[in-house]
Amino acid sequence: MSGQKVLDVHTDPDPGAQETPGHTQSTPEVQKYTYTTLPGYFLQDDPETKPETFEFMKTNFGLVQLSYDSDENLPNGGRDATAWQRFENHIATLNRAEERKRHGSEEGSHTRYKLLFLGRHGNGYHNIAERYYGREAWDCHYSALDGDPENVMVWSDAHLSREGRRQAAEVNDFWNAQIRGEKMSLPQKYFVSPLDRAMETAQITFKGLLDKFDPTVMERLREGTGIHTCDRRSDVSYIRGRFPEFITTRDPLLTESDEFWDPDLREPDDALTTRLGELFDQLMRTSEGFRDSERVSFTSHSGAIGAILRFLGHRPFALGTGAVIPVFIKIETREDLDKRHGGEAEGGKHAKVDGDEVDVGEDDASLADTMAVDKSQWGRLPACPVDMDLNTVGPKRWNMDLKEFVAGVENGTVQIEEVAFR
Repeated sequence: MSGQKVLDVHTDPDPGAQETPGHTQSTPEVQKYTYTTLPGYFLQDDPETKPETFEFMKTNFGLVQLSYDSDENLPNGGRDATAWQRFENHIATLNRAEERKRHGSEEGSHTRYKLLFLGRHGNGYHNIAERYYGREAWDCHYSALDGDPENVMVWSDAHLSREGRRQAAEVNDFWNAQIRGEKMSLPQKYFVSPLDRAMETAQITFKGLLDKFDPTVMERLREGTGIHTCDRRSDVSYIRGRFPEFITTRDPLLTESDEFWDPDLREPDDALTTRLGELFDQLMRTSEGFRDSERVSFTSHSGAIGAILRFLGHRPFALGTGAVIPVFIKIETREDLDKRHGGEAEGGKHAKVDGDEVDVGEDDASLADTMAVDKSQWGRLPACPVDMDLNTVGPKRWNMDLKEFVAGVENGTVQIEEVAFR
């Protein structure tokens, strides 16, 4: 992606946490669903692909040129089709085969194949602030403020910077080019974090590509939370006013005010990974649109996407601001647990909300309470070094004041450094 890359997880609540790559993950306790990353389809799956230099817009989203048995089902054996047309046909063929196996089956596991597009928000003002003050000063002091002392910028529920909006527009152009040139299909279902920078990124990214862009806002899709004000979301009434077409009524966890953010404690990596796994289970239980879609878009954050990759067993892969990573997965459903919870597979009782089905069966009787978590392992704001002068740390790093730094980042004359993903 051209422009300035920001490759850090700005939250990084647990810098000592180790990420163990694998290929199969499932949520503990119930284990109703098993999620598996299917490697080998994208360059991002390959350990030889370096995240810090990879550019998804120059590599066809990273899609690897493969031959599939399903090519024979296409006109002329798929020889006149693009790589994306053949890959999408491959996914559809796998799902049709599973549907035939499911038909009339009363036991065993049911399998679905899905292609996820995980998009990170564009550059936000919190990203600029962290670069200016440095990670240590940001983590121990500035991240807990609503903005800088000189009132140059605000980063509570951080908005996109001009650079961030440009990045999202660049991805919009890329989608347009892919649709025209590669005959790619758009995602069929869209989900977005309730933080402003993610919602605006999604709005710009898919502008003009659909007759109506109305993604579902999901509370669990938000960034690692606590202490950092950039990760404290606005009220739902504000979201509805700013993004009126976004759906805010399907997720019972999306309360009017932000009840999950904690001013004193920071969510650690393992808790974030658990939360994002619970999001997938929630969508499998409650969203017919998610269950039935082969292509699904999530617009979120570096930490949250890193957690999704861990949960799905994908190798760690850093995303620059505005970047997108496709992940091909298999979801297996234990049919005996579906039956146990009432009625038809992946159903039971349903209520219609805004045209999508919301499961109101036994599994979700207490869904609204499940954002309440054990915070005994959450971290507190670290102490700043005794010799750190918070008033001069930024100017000393950059030989300029914050106002000049922000202007330079916005107009491209100041290049903010790339920070390794952790």
